[in-house]
Amino acid sequence: MENILVVMDGSDTDEMLLNQALELIEGGETDIHILMSVYDPVEELHKYVGFDNYPEVKQAILDDAEIKLRVLTDKFADRFSSNMAWGKRWHEPVLQEARNIDADLIIKVAGKQSWLSEVLRTPEDWQLLRQASCPVWLLNAPRQPIDKVIAAVSTLDESPEHSALGDRVIVQAEALAASLKVPLQVVAVIPDWNASRAAMAYVPPIPTQTVFLGDIGAQALQESRERLVAILERLDIDADKAEVRTGTLTLEIIDAVGDQGLLVIGSAAHRGLAGKFIGNSSEKVLHHLKADMLVVH
Repeated sequence: MENILVVMDGSDTDEMLLNQALELIEGGETDIHILMSVYDPVEELHKYVGFDNYPEVKQAILDDAEIKLRVLTDKFADRFSSNMAWGKRWHEPVLQEARNIDADLIIKVAGKQSWLSEVLRTPEDWQLLRQASCPVWLLNAPRQPIDKVIAAVSTLDESPEHSALGDRVIVQAEALAASLKVPLQVVAVIPDWNASRAAMAYVPPIPTQTVFLGDIGAQALQESRERLVAILERLDIDADKAEVRTGTLTLEIIDAVGDQGLLVIGSAAHRGLAGKFIGNSSEKVLHHLKADMLVVH
């Protein structure tokens, strides 16, 4: 990893972002570039009613943001470069800046919309996740030390495209775990066939039905474990990092990550987060997760 883009907005979370970036590059040669994204509703007011001193007001807001940035980075001036951007649709200058510096990673604080969910990402965050060509790390505030990295992969889809994405997720997660000096766990979730027996209560009884479902569940679990271990061995990662869970994807992944983990997950397509993350249920994971999330394309 050579270039990290840190997206700040002049808020109280900027120092948190900076500290996380510094922790990530500790002892390395990675460059950190900061984009201070600034916007104020005064622009909307100016569009509708207009006022003569708007340019001066805007410049004063930008100057204030620049002062905050200098205060934050003063002690580490040799490790940072920075730029300023003004605009309500902040994902556009972020994407452009990422291209300009050939970013290997984008870090920002996850936006929230209280009317929908406590941790639902804002539309601008979604746009960034859809269109970024490099991994995006969304941090949650308030901050707690990261105690583990969880790579969420699927053993149910063995297509070349999906397998390659799963490999990228695992490799990225392993690198982050090493940088942060925390344990790595690679988690796959498969349906709980035993739980399906409740639904079978509405089907005319079949003498071997319970045994049959139990056999399917045991076989599926064994095969998934074997596939996951084979993937890790191919990537030269210890097999004891593998964990296959049975149950609902959303609940199991959230439980595995906890409140202090970092979830690394893959995005199967840049567009249409109306589209998919690894499996349809992963959007629910992103909506309800209380920990950090890093999305790999």
